[in-house]
Amino acid sequence: MNTRLKGQKSEFKCERELTNEGWLVYRVKGSSKFNKEVDIFGLFDILAIKIEKKKQKRKWIQVKTNKKLYGKQLKPFKDFKKDYCDVMDNVEVWSWFNYKGWFKKIIFG
Repeated sequence: MNTRLKGQKSEFKCERELTNEGWLVYRVKGSSKFNKEVDIFGLFDILAIKIEKKKQKRKWIQVKTNKKLYGKQLKPFKDFKKDYCDVMDNVEVWSWFNYKGWFKKIIFG
C-alpha cells in the first residue's frame, strides 16, 4: 500500500472515531499526484466541532501514520495556535501505529 493511501486510511479511522463520539467532522480530501498541499491552512487534516452544554468545542487535528512528532516538528502548530488562539480550542496530532492503535498528542487544549 502506498503512503498516500495509508494516510487516507488513518484519516478515515480518525474521522470515524470522532463521529462515533458525536463530533461533526470535516476531513480534507486526500492529496493527489498533482495537488499535494490540501490540508486546512497547510497544517491540519481534520476539523471537528461539537456542542456541549451550549458551548462549541473545536479540534484541529493532524493525522500521521507510524510517526510521532516531537520538538521542532511541532513548531508550526504552536506558531499557528499562538497567532490564532481565539478561534482554536484544541490542536492535536494523532498518529496511527499498525497493530497498536492511536497515539494522541494534544499540543494545546
